Amino acid sequence: MSSKSIETRYYEGCGRIGPIRCIFLSEFHPVAGPKIVCQFPEDNVSKDVFHSISAYIIPKPQFILKCTMTINSLGHKIIGYPIRIENTRYERNMYIFNLCFVCDSWSKTVQYEPVVKKLGEYLVLMEEETGFVSKGSSRLPTLLAHLFHDLNTYHRATLAEGDTAVRLLVGQPRASPPPVHDHDVPVPVLRAAPPSPPPTPTSSDEPHLDPDADWDLTTAQLLPHIDGYNHVSKIAADADVEKTLVKSCIRNLLYYGVVRLVPVLKFSNTYRATPALSRFFRDPELQAACLAYAAPSARRQTALRDVGRILCSLQQGSPLRGVCERWAVVAPDVDMRRLVVFAQLHGLIRCIKRYPLWRGSEGQGTPGGPGGSATDLRRLFTGALCEDEICCRARLDLASLRRIVDEDPDVAVVWR
Repeated sequence: MSSKSIETRYYEGCGRIGPIRCIFLSEFHPVAGPKIVCQFPEDNVSKDVFHSISAYIIPKPQFILKCTMTINSLGHKIIGYPIRIENTRYERNMYIFNLCFVCDSWSKTVQYEPVVKKLGEYLVLMEEETGFVSKGSSRLPTLLAHLFHDLNTYHRATLAEGDTAVRLLVGQPRASPPPVHDHDVPVPVLRAAPPSPPPTPTSSDEPHLDPDADWDLTTAQLLPHIDGYNHVSKIAADADVEKTLVKSCIRNLLYYGVVRLVPVLKFSNTYRATPALSRFFRDPELQAACLAYAAPSARRQTALRDVGRILCSLQQGSPLRGVCERWAVVAPDVDMRRLVVFAQLHGLIRCIKRYPLWRGSEGQGTPGGPGGSATDLRRLFTGALCEDEICCRARLDLASLRRIVDEDPDVAVVWR
């Protein structure tokens, strides 16, 4: 099948994985400027194409921040890792280069990013030892051809130059994360479970996302607001970031397993234990992680017996508020909000949601609320949208929505 016919079938974001079409090494020449030093196969990326995107392949020195870059332009998807080495032995006291993989414009390429980064760092080591890159080693074309063949054929490769060797492995890409909705709550899971044996719980044991890590600017802006309780709409409002960008960043965090999604935690919610709860009673590591997570403070220890009884008491027809009131005196050393979040993350309980369903005729109206007209609300009562999603879409608070639903005899509520 020709590449042109494939282009018509596949598209960016389709999730398909294509082969590496080319590997090239580019540099900033003190006289000629950005140029391709060598590539394999030859002439896959033409001079005209490279000239059009060279400002992104070889960026300005101040924009080289030791991170991978991806460019999708002119029928090519290019993954690179720009390198800047500062040393007085170079003209202009620095040397800039970038080894790049070229794939089809529709191909999924996230699996190549760690490989490109590792290769870039390997070439830095070789350059500092022997000037391997800047002096245009005669081994470069052979190295690129070896990489091209082995990575496409075996999804792994080994490079050895002198006493320095590097092993490369193309990992299997993870499944695409689920869509992120306005009412979803991202919960950090980087440190959700302490090591064994668990330390005394402290405030530092709480899962968190390190704002000093190598995040993109938008994600770094969102991190202080991802606390396990704020839903997407609130995070967007508090961080003053467009909601579509927030969803995109959270999907990226989901892909890498940094966060998980749970429903909005409300004391009017109803939760029910799942069959997985039986695992809690026979898994000491899960028990230790739960006790550390649900402790209200470092000085107050949570009793395993109390946690088990509380989780078993969660059942349909018993709102969380009633459960909290029942156990507030008996088990004061349990942070109910944190316990519910932990139990949902590990599948021990699940939230039973309410889905309003309009059963009236077309001529009838539904009482409007402060966030929308009667017709707008009626269109949302399809039985497919839960109350949390309707509140976000109609900009209604839950109390107002429930009053509208309860007062209208033509609206049924489905629990699931």
